[in-house]
Amino acid sequence: MVKQPLINQLAVLSDQRTCAILDQDGTLNWYCPRRFDEAAVFSLLVDDQAGGFWAVAAPGKRFRQREFVAGSSVLQTTFFVAGGTLTLTDWLPLNGAFQGLVRTMAPAPVNVTFTLRLRPEYGQRADQATPVADTSAVFQHTGLWLYASHPLVWHGQDVSVTVPAGEAGWAFLSEAEKQPTAATLHTSRLATEAAWQQLGGAFQYEGLYEREVLNSVRAIQQVTYAETGGVLAAATIALPEVIGDERNYDYRYVWMRDLALITGALSTLDIAGKQEFRFLDFVAAALHKNQQDCVTPLYRVDHSLVKDMQELKLSGYWGSQPVLIGNTASGQRQLDAEANVLIAAHILYTKYGEQPHWATIAQIADYICRSWDKKDNGIWEEGVLHHYTSSKVFAALGLELVADYNPDPAEAARWRHNAGLIREFVATRCLTKTGAYASYAGSEEVDVSAALFALWSYTEPDAPAMLATIQELEARYCREQLYWRRLEEYDSQKEGAFLAGSCWMAHYYAVAGNLPKSQAILDAVARFQNDLGYFSEEADVDKGLLLGNFAQSFVHSSFVCAANGLTKAHAGIDTRVRPRSATPVA
Repeated sequence: MVKQPLINQLAVLSDQRTCAILDQDGTLNWYCPRRFDEAAVFSLLVDDQAGGFWAVAAPGKRFRQREFVAGSSVLQTTFFVAGGTLTLTDWLPLNGAFQGLVRTMAPAPVNVTFTLRLRPEYGQRADQATPVADTSAVFQHTGLWLYASHPLVWHGQDVSVTVPAGEAGWAFLSEAEKQPTAATLHTSRLATEAAWQQLGGAFQYEGLYEREVLNSVRAIQQVTYAETGGVLAAATIALPEVIGDERNYDYRYVWMRDLALITGALSTLDIAGKQEFRFLDFVAAALHKNQQDCVTPLYRVDHSLVKDMQELKLSGYWGSQPVLIGNTASGQRQLDAEANVLIAAHILYTKYGEQPHWATIAQIADYICRSWDKKDNGIWEEGVLHHYTSSKVFAALGLELVADYNPDPAEAARWRHNAGLIREFVATRCLTKTGAYASYAGSEEVDVSAALFALWSYTEPDAPAMLATIQELEARYCREQLYWRRLEEYDSQKEGAFLAGSCWMAHYYAVAGNLPKSQAILDAVARFQNDLGYFSEEADVDKGLLLGNFAQSFVHSSFVCAANGLTKAHAGIDTRVRPRSATPVA
């Protein structure tokens, strides 16, 4: 009997077009053929009755261990079975002759049965399979083909393959009519391993939390759409921030804020050269394709706009409803999205001494000058409009940082002038009565996003407003070395600890010189990285559970930055984002 897994147990397989997600029981419970944001054919993860799956059964089967082969995205899982062990290898072929989902197994001492239930449209409809031969069939609605090493057997709408004891076996859910053999699949596996090793070799890190950092880099690469360079916020939909509550979203899109922060994180590790420039390529292409003068908060992986949202009639993850596809944040105004593009551009321009897509950067800076004094939805995409302090701070920083690259002195002066106006607004309207940075103008609350103000050199780590903010965060939003964010429309204390914000606090303490505190926070965060190195968005500290969509690239990039920041701080190196004149070219 298949069941919905703990988020802690999940793993990602990827071909940088789409991904599949499986658990420690070897059950594939999420798969969108052909593209990350297409409709899922396995969706057990969001409906334990209607959702499709691909399970593995054997007498006495129980999980032993799993690992990615040689740093690749080829996953090998070992189970105890009656009389010995079963080793299962799963992957999505990368840059090879096949596209689809491959499952192979070494000879085991017992019969092993693979059972596939393919349910298109997120489990909302069935797909009739037509047998083609004893070991192959085609699914009419999706156009997917199933090939296997042993005969297919139908049980209603389910199809199974049983591999006899002592024999090796395989099954391949293909996107096209393309008959494999054991030999061609083995070649596919070797090619996929080599391709992933090459991808991983583009980034190098030596320091604290080395294994965890490199796992985070792989997780980011697994949710990267290779064709455009867009990085998804996460691979899933509707995994709840609060079990049984309504805070369930579709994260299979490219958020401008997240992509900018990820770009900044990877720029500290990139040794292959200029891969991060794909971020600017994505921004420029999105603006051109949609004829925009500013970026929207999120896009599909092909640069198109996310225009609607739909509720699916599904039971949800552990009963958490609604289950939604699409995202209403696409229509919001988030000033920090534009601002983060400018900050990331500064990081890349400084590192490489080049200024690609300058016209796009100038266009965004001009938009910020025209728009900074308007209310927005803020970094947490609130439904209520405010003058959020983080939005203002990031806007001022973005203008100041890119003004240094502007060849037109008059235009650069205008950008700096607007940055000055924003700073005056923050200083006069965005401080609490205790002198801390307010969540928004007029509020007496603080938010963990303020940790970034010091990391990006808006202010010094020991400035009075910064110290007052940190004191408030420690007193009201910290537990067991982890931190909660502040939300206007929801009691954030009902959520789990916010892992990205916890990483920001660890990085803050590193640049502030409190290295033991920084490491204590990162140790606490690392406890919620699962056995393969994945984070989701939040953590239930009391139950030890991961919460929210998976795998969360925003958290992974924040962890990379914090670990690198602490490592560099031990060596006396300041990792804050600095103005051009204060930042050496890497």
